[in-house]
Amino acid sequence: MCYSAAVTYYEPDLVEFGFRSKYAFDNEEWRKEYNISGFTHPAMHVIAIDKPDEIVLMKWGFIPNWCKDELQAHKFADMCLNARAETIFEKPMFKGSIMSKRCILPLSGFYEWREVNKKKYPYYIYPSHSKLFAMGCIYDTWTNKETGEIINSFAIVTTEANEVMAMIHNKKKRMPLILSQDARKLWLDTKASKEDIVSLFKPSPNEILSYHTISKDISDRRIDSNYPEIQDEVIYPELATLF
Repeated sequence: MCYSAAVTYYEPDLVEFGFRSKYAFDNEEWRKEYNISGFTHPAMHVIAIDKPDEIVLMKWGFIPNWCKDELQAHKFADMCLNARAETIFEKPMFKGSIMSKRCILPLSGFYEWREVNKKKYPYYIYPSHSKLFAMGCIYDTWTNKETGEIINSFAIVTTEANEVMAMIHNKKKRMPLILSQDARKLWLDTKASKEDIVSLFKPSPNEILSYHTISKDISDRRIDSNYPEIQDEVIYPELATLF
């Protein structure tokens, strides 16, 4: 599943041109994030179906609009960083959003772990031919009745893994829904049918993914791994003979 990501290419010109959207907030103070955990529920830059010409902020960690209170909201946010495509139309948590509340999350890369001989090796996965992935997501809006705070939050949709991701994420064999240029338009089309949406629920081609192993520092909670070198390649000889 996708729980850790990098957002190092959110320069306004790049995102606005690439997604044909304009920032709806002041982006001047944004800083690069080389490793960001979904479990911190950061505010991320997304393009939503209701205003596809704007880039807005939403928190990572889905909270449904019918959430009862703040305690339940925290539980939902931790549990719902991702949403499985195979059950998204049936699960009470997500079925109210998939048809009308879809959004796109631009990411410069994400992290997954491969298990070999009971040891885990971290990988950085990033686009082969561009600077940004377009992740298919769903969102909802919840109002905290105690404080009046309105929270827009999202979950990344996941699919079965392609060959590359099945090798890397070799236990659960999942990957994020990565949208092509044409698929982005359909994902944000308010007239898209259920069949249209389901047609997008497939693993992306292997060739759009580049990847390499990185330092195990990213797995050490005692270390702040949000620094540029965390993405540098680290060679593990024991993996050399494996695909």
